[in-house]
Amino acid sequence: MTDQMLMPAGVEYEVSGDALRDRVGGGYSVRISRGHDEIRMALDCAEVLGAASPFQHRMWLTTWFSTAGRHASVRPLVASIRDEARDQLALALPLVELREKGRTLIEFADLGVTDYNAPLLGPASPRSAESAQRLWDALMRELPAVDAIRLTKMPGEIGGLPNPLTLLASSQKSHLHCNLLSVASYDDFKRRRGRIYRKEYERSWRVFERLGGTQFRRIWDVESALGVLRSIEEQQRRRIRGLGLPYLLDAPHIANFYRKLVTDGLGCGYVVMTVLLCGEDPVAALLGVRDGDVFTILRISNAGEAWKPCSPGRLVITRTIEHLCGEGCTSFDFTTGDYEFKRRLGVERRQLFELTQAKSWWGVPMAAKAAVKGRLRRHPRLENRLRNLFQREDLGVGLTMARP
Repeated sequence: MTDQMLMPAGVEYEVSGDALRDRVGGGYSVRISRGHDEIRMALDCAEVLGAASPFQHRMWLTTWFSTAGRHASVRPLVASIRDEARDQLALALPLVELREKGRTLIEFADLGVTDYNAPLLGPASPRSAESAQRLWDALMRELPAVDAIRLTKMPGEIGGLPNPLTLLASSQKSHLHCNLLSVASYDDFKRRRGRIYRKEYERSWRVFERLGGTQFRRIWDVESALGVLRSIEEQQRRRIRGLGLPYLLDAPHIANFYRKLVTDGLGCGYVVMTVLLCGEDPVAALLGVRDGDVFTILRISNAGEAWKPCSPGRLVITRTIEHLCGEGCTSFDFTTGDYEFKRRLGVERRQLFELTQAKSWWGVPMAAKAAVKGRLRRHPRLENRLRNLFQREDLGVGLTMARP
């Protein structure tokens, strides 16, 4: 029996030094940047030349690599890929190399912070599955020797262009979706929500106002914003732990990321923070990032059960939409997570994708498990039966089927 016959069906692999390694050229050159100065220059070049999602914005990535990216457990890198025939940038990939359960992996620069992972697309970004595969083969030859590549939470489009990584045959649908709300104006938003939503919102606002000393405010100064961020952290920590779940956002490298993002991004308008106040106390708060006419919500919290009669979450979301519609925002991205309040808002679900590829025999079980999960998603009843089994296993950020 040949080695190839031993591989699980549907699993992509490339074993260094073996006859299975793909040697076909593709007209792409790859540069790997390692040091923080080199990474910054590579990202600056890619930002000038290409299209990116809000999570690959220069502010986001610069902040990430200077905080979370300096965690002792990861080695950051950026892969810049050029089309040699056109002498133009095809794409740049912000990545990290890390160890997990004895395996060495390469994945996106994320660590649980980034909602969508994607390349920065250059003018020579592939538009077909064939050219995307050639680019991928070139990248695989140049990446460091690891056990597996694991890419998760990838949108199918970036700035209206196809994401080349989702054109690959080895890419598969994720269990995650993004949740996008598109509106022409605030009046359009109210009209489309319907009479019941409008009446509930108006009632909640009256209940809130009767408390006295209440207001909705957008925070512009850094000191106040950091104070509201501390309230968000405390409110989220209390809620998550109250559900008996682990709260991970207070890990130092993650907390430092959000603080630096607020500090550096507030003044230029990339970071937006809004809050409902009763006196000086935050009742509900919302943190997001704005890129052009798209506003993406990162974190939202409220002060808990005592405030439930006035639905503070609904109030801060609706007032934020009203405020930003007045500034020209027409798209509100509620990112991942299948929550009832998103459905009530009328969001459109858009598919995310993932890709896991073994690079050594030690990485094959991981890729096989990811392939099995991908197939299970085509059969929802069977997936639901096995969900608890996968949920009990500690499989890492990119592989947990039941992650919200």
